[in-house]
Amino acid sequence: HPCAMPDDADDAASRQRQHVSSSYSAVASKEGSCCVSVSPSLVGYSATDLSLSGVASANLGVGCGTPVRLASLKPEESVLDLGCGAGVDCILAAQEVGEAGTVVGVDMTQDMLAKARENSKHLPNVKYRLGEIEHLPATDGEFDAVISNCVINLSPEKDKVCREMFRVLKPGGRIAISDVVSKTDFMPEHLRTAEALAC
Repeated sequence: HPCAMPDDADDAASRQRQHVSSSYSAVASKEGSCCVSVSPSLVGYSATDLSLSGVASANLGVGCGTPVRLASLKPEESVLDLGCGAGVDCILAAQEVGEAGTVVGVDMTQDMLAKARENSKHLPNVKYRLGEIEHLPATDGEFDAVISNCVINLSPEKDKVCREMFRVLKPGGRIAISDVVSKTDFMPEHLRTAEALAC
């Protein structure tokens, strides 16, 4: 029925997405973060990476490790960064694929996209799109590689994210993910809230 109310799972997913969006908009405007920031070198960023134009302001310290090296990117490839934030991994990926390559970052927050565009305005091969990682604004088979840095864990619908990643990959494409996982199904009740799951 077209006027039916969403079920509880859809409503919970929507609330979680809204909380993540609000939290990361606040991070983009430097109003705070629930995440623990660590030294960039501890999560795979080299001194050379950190010296690149735009990286210092793009690295907000909310990732858990750069997926760029894991992706083994090559010149002229096309790359999609899920939940690109302020663009740090897009800038690094642009160095790997060169001017003939393409890097597209997707984020669901306008504030992060504005920051990302500013940080990589000197890179004509980097573009950004507004969208959710469960519903990627990309065509089938558009990318050689998909990268993601500590974002998939924030999605309430990880199965949809996985389907979308495979949909947008070219045949033979690859995925490089840096994220957090739980080895058990047990999660204390106080960590099952939208607020806790947004970190």
